[in-house]
Amino acid sequence: MAKVPFSKLQANINNETVSLSHRNKNGEEVFYEVKKYLPIEDKLELVTKILNQSIDDNGFYNPMRVELFMVIETVFAYSNLSFTEKMKEDLFKLYDIFISTNIFSNIIAEIPGEWKEIEKSTWSVVDNIYNYKNSIMGVLEAVTSDYSNLKLDASEITKELQDPNTIPLLKDIMTKLG
Repeated sequence: MAKVPFSKLQANINNETVSLSHRNKNGEEVFYEVKKYLPIEDKLELVTKILNQSIDDNGFYNPMRVELFMVIETVFAYSNLSFTEKMKEDLFKLYDIFISTNIFSNIIAEIPGEWKEIEKSTWSVVDNIYNYKNSIMGVLEAVTSDYSNLKLDASEITKELQDPNTIPLLKDIMTKLG
């Protein structure tokens, strides 16, 4: 089989956009554009943003937060709608607007394959993170991390106990304990 130079294909990234409209509460028709394709680098960044914003303080992914940020970040990434910093402060309200006004549904209708890829990739990463955390390697990593933090705390306690200024406090505690 003969080799064909890829450059002969003259393949280009799809930069096509589609124009959508929405009638606002004043009855005005507002037009906005939606990208039909997002380059892979941008998709990776999009999934990373979704995941980073969806994790709680204990390292768990709240499915509702994941959904919220998938919707919001997809609208931000695929549309030319602009938002003030004030609007971005209340993401819950933005989400409700996107869903209740069908703005999100209209965008997704134009990018069904792209949306499925984002959704699948996001949930796949969440599953992989949980699988790793529950694997023997993840457990060992957590134990090692906890142990090294414990060592630091123990050495700090030892240092504090050796401080001459702490001796009167220790004597007072021992006296009160009997």
